[in-house]
Order: sequence, then structure tokens, then C-alpha cells
Amino acid sequence: MTNTQHQPLDVHVTPACDALESSRWMLERLSTAVWIFDIDAASVVWANASALDIWAADTLEELRARPMKPDMSPAVARRLKQYQTDFIERDATFTEMWTLYPRGVPRPLRVRFSGIRLSDGRMAMLCEGSDETGQQPEAIRSADALLHTQLMISLHDLEGCTLYCNPSARASFEGNDHLASRFVAKDDFRRLMEAIRATGEISLIAEVYTSKGVRWHELTARSCHDPASGRPSVLVSETDVSGLKEAEALAHMRANHDPLTGLPNRLAMPALFERLLRQSERTGARIGVLFIDLDQFKVINDTLGHLQGDAVLMDVARRLFELRGKDDAVIRLGGDEFLFLATEEKGDEGRIEALAVRMLQRLAVPVQAERRKLTVTPSVGIARFPEHGTDVQILMQRADLAMYEAKADGRNQYRIYDDGMRNRREDEVEMLADLREALRRGQIEAHYQPRVSPAKRRIVSAEALARWVHPERGMVSPAVFIPLAEKAGLINQIGACMLEQAIRQQSEWAAKGFDIAVSVNVSIRQLCEVDFAGMVRRLLSFYDCDPAMLELELTETLLLESNPTVHDNLEQVRALGIRIAIDDFGTGYSNLARLNEMAVDCIKIDRSLVSGLPRNEEIVRLVIAMCKFMQVTIVAEGIETQCAADWAHANGCHELQGYLYSRPLPAAGLEAMLLEEQAVPQRLPETVC
Repeated sequence: MTNTQHQPLDVHVTPACDALESSRWMLERLSTAVWIFDIDAASVVWANASALDIWAADTLEELRARPMKPDMSPAVARRLKQYQTDFIERDATFTEMWTLYPRGVPRPLRVRFSGIRLSDGRMAMLCEGSDETGQQPEAIRSADALLHTQLMISLHDLEGCTLYCNPSARASFEGNDHLASRFVAKDDFRRLMEAIRATGEISLIAEVYTSKGVRWHELTARSCHDPASGRPSVLVSETDVSGLKEAEALAHMRANHDPLTGLPNRLAMPALFERLLRQSERTGARIGVLFIDLDQFKVINDTLGHLQGDAVLMDVARRLFELRGKDDAVIRLGGDEFLFLATEEKGDEGRIEALAVRMLQRLAVPVQAERRKLTVTPSVGIARFPEHGTDVQILMQRADLAMYEAKADGRNQYRIYDDGMRNRREDEVEMLADLREALRRGQIEAHYQPRVSPAKRRIVSAEALARWVHPERGMVSPAVFIPLAEKAGLINQIGACMLEQAIRQQSEWAAKGFDIAVSVNVSIRQLCEVDFAGMVRRLLSFYDCDPAMLELELTETLLLESNPTVHDNLEQVRALGIRIAIDDFGTGYSNLARLNEMAVDCIKIDRSLVSGLPRNEEIVRLVIAMCKFMQVTIVAEGIETQCAADWAHANGCHELQGYLYSRPLPAAGLEAMLLEEQAVPQRLPETVC
């Protein structure tokens, strides 16, 4: 390198710098590279000849003008700022392995750093570098990696005092010189040091105080020796895992909370109960497990759609949440089922039952449909800890049994568990299993009750009714197994079974010359199936049945629903030529405009009205007048006496149905009546009561 003239040092503010200025001629002749670095400006302000050689600079002017900030990594910039702070606060010195890159060529150096004031009073850095080109590449690379890594590495003595921090650790724990003071939970530091003494190493995840606030760090600590003093030490490496912990917490929250209502879900229930259980052990409080099910909620989903159903569930969740005491918990189990865990402290006896009463009042949720207002009500079952069990699953099962008892007793009420409920439930479970088997084996049979025309004095139609003859229980009442089928979701199977049997039977009777129509009850759940009309069409074609001889009986409220699938199915079956009848007419709310719109063919006056004759003659006459106005076939149900038959005929009823003529019979029994009628065509009397 050629000799060059250097400008004098512009660093004569402090005595130390004056001494440096006065000895500049000696520094120029040193083989050790010496330079002064302006940390704030990221530039060299002075360098001796050896430093110019290190920096591959021809002149000091060229080196001073060289921009270094663009090529400086964030880790190096942070480290230099840390040096500057230590120079100011502690007059510190550092000796470290560094690699410079003058003109892109790596130059490994061992550099001693110390502070020096510039003429304007700012703290700069005096650098004394010795060439380490002969060092092993691994040593050079490890020193550089330690400087640049995001991994926080620190060395501590066995008391926890900090001996060294790499740049990342220094940035994270600025001003924190003791390992113990980093930990939010002091037990984490104690556990770490105990493991170091016992096994020499430990890995843990802990909350720590950092310059960014409280963070989650994954720490690995190992026993070692301080290379400077030789004393036993602890080497700690840390990485920030706060993002992972937040994601884990979010995943846990999502896994344990219902996405629709925000309430804890079934997975969260054991932990919530365990919390109440610990409190009960301390205070002697009783715990109430209240199982809540919304009555006929499926009707809301089927008729108004799932969006309206979801709105109802969110409203119910909000109302339940508002009923909570400070220690209570509300859980959504799924569907329309909720669980309420309530405490009842000593001196507050009766709180659980009072809470159930408030639920019945608060959860009667009105839902406005297109043509009418529906009200969702709750059925509530209660089981208590410890009287009814000590295990949460057992308590929940028994509260569930009590809830079913509330439903069986008429809904919109609460019941408290007793052992008799378990016996009844076991019977129900057994019967449900038998019902599934009966459906599988085709043991649910259609029986037929005739409808008689008093004018023609013969049977003109027959209603198909589901009957189950149990191999051990005998004839099981439809009032028992139909609600069971509805609860178990089997009602559509029974409906489809009855429909197929009725269509097949009508076709067989027609082939034998019997001029008789068949009617079948259809539930809203069947009509909510998209392919219902298609199924009817296929059955008619398969059995070669005349659609005009098939009649579908619907409840009067069903036609008022706004479900488009229901309306589409009704329009399709009407287009096939199938007759539509309204069953149990006169007991509910009827929209005459809607009935006319649907072009109903037949209206069956409810048996409760007919059985009240002659006491309620005026009411029945009014109902008959309405039917006549719609020009439909009028059927009087529940005819059990000749007087009732004569009155109905005289007042305009076209067909009569009831025990006066026959109870529901197997197909062979009704066929025998038809054969007898053919033999004695005028058997029906024309007397008037």
C-alpha cells in the first residue's frame, strides 16, 4: 500500500482524545489496524494505514466517503447501538470476532471496541483489529452467526447474574442483568435452576418480561463453564414462541367454544364442572345440572329455514347467559340443547328450582313467521350433585332423563330427576330398538278405517293408519310409538312405509273391482324432503295406481308454513291429480285464503267437535258452512253413534268416519267388509235421530 498523508483526528474534546491526537504519528506506524467509527452516521471518520489496508481503501478521504449503512444488517446496527449505550453508561470495552466485507471480500478480525468522544460530543467507537485470517472457518462462522442470529443467547453464573448476551438477547432484555428477574412466574426460574443442578439441562416454555412486553419464550438451558473465568455457568438459548402460543390459545378456544353462540361447548364442560366441584368442596355448595332442550325447534328450521333457526339459538344463548350467577356456566351441547351448571350455596336453598322457573319465563321466545307467530319454549331437566351422582357424565344423563320426562308431560316445564325416570327411559330405549327392528323387518303395517258415504250408503274411502303388533307387547298404541319415532327421527321411514302400503293396497283393490280411494297422513318432515313428490310419482307408476284414488291428509297448520320445499312438493302432487285433505279441521288457526289457494279437495272435521254434538251444534254448523263455501268434500270424524251420523248427514257432511262403522282393520278385514257390502248393497239405514 502506498504511503498517504492523513488528516489529523477531529476528536480533541476529551483528554483521552487529546492524547490520541498527540500520538497520531505512533498510531500511523502500528501494524495493528486502528480506526474510529461514527456509530450514528455509520461511517469511518479516521483510520491508520493498517486499517486502510484492512478496509481496502487507497485514501482516508475515500474511506470516509464510503457509505456503510446500506450494507449493514439490522443485527449489526442493533449491536453497535448497544455498544454505544455501554460506552456512555459504563465506559465498557468489548473484544469480539467480527467479519468485515470491504469491497465484498470477507476479512475476519478480532476487534477490541472502546468508546471515544467526537468533537461534537457524540459517542463514537475506537476499533483495534488484529487479522484472524488464519482462524479455522468454523470459528469465524460461529462468531458471525452468534452476532446475526435471532436466537437469544445469554450466559449466567449459578446465582443468575448475567455474564454475556448476544445482540438478540441484549435487545430483548435491555437493562435486565439477572436471569431470575426475566420470568413472570418465579417458579419457572426455580424449576430451571433445580434441573440444572440435578441433570445439567432443561427445556421449558415460560412467560418472560422483554422490551416488547410479556412474551412467551421457549428456553433451553445447559450447565457449562464461563470461558473467561472458568467458573460454573448456565448457557441459555431462547426463541420467541408467542405467535405459536397465541395460535394454540385460539385453537383451544375454537375447539372448546361453540362458533354460533360463543358459549363453551361439550368439550369444555368437564373443566367447568371441575371448577364448580372444587368450590363445592370448599363451601359445601350443591351443584345443579340443568339440561335444556327447545320444544319443537326442528319445526323452526324446517319451516322458516336455518338462518331463522340460528337467530333463535343465539337469542336463547344470550338469555341463558343473562341468567348466570357469578359462578354459573352455560354450555351449548349442540343443536337445540344447552346445559346450565348452577351453584346453590348453603342458605340459598331452592335457587336451582327458582332458576328453572326463570328459564321457562325467559326462554319463551316468540318467532315471527310469514303468516303467523311461533313461540319456542324450553323443557328443563334437573339433576343435583351430590344427591343424583358425583360424576358429571352421570349427572348430565340424569338431567337429560328428567328433561325427557318434562317433554312427555306436555313440554314447557321442568322436572327433577328420580330413579323411576331411569326405569322408564330404559323401557323407551328398549322399545326404540324394537321399533327400528320392526321397520327393518317390515312389521309396521297399515290398518284401514272406512269412510262411508251416507248418500251412497257404502264405503267410498279408507284411511291408512300405522299399526305395530309387537311380538311380546302385543298391539302398541300409535300414541306411544309415533312420538317415539318422531323423537328418534324415524317418522319419515314410517310415513314412507305407510304411503307405499296404501298405494299398493289401492291398486290391488282396484284390480279386484273395489271402487275405493285410500288416504294417507303426511307429516311436515316428509314434505320437507326435496324428493317427496318424486317418490310418490315413482310409487304410483310402479304399482299402477290411479292418482285420483289417492288422498294425502295434512294438518291445517301445515299449509300455513312458508317453507318453499313444502309448497313445491304440494304443487307437484296436486299436478299429478292426487287429492289433498285437511285433517283435524276446526281445532287450529286456519287461513281461508291460503286453503283456497291450495285448492284443497277435502276437509275432515275434527273428532273433538263431532263428539260434542248436539251441545255444540252451532259451532259445527259454522265449520260446515265454511267448508261448503270452499266447495270441498266434508268428512265428519269420530262418528260413534247413529244420532251423530244422522245429524252430520242432515247438515251436509258428505262422508262419515268413526267406530260406528268400524275400527281400523287389517287390509283383509276391510276387504271382507267390501265383499259383504257388495252382497248386501243397502245395509246402511237412513234413519234420522
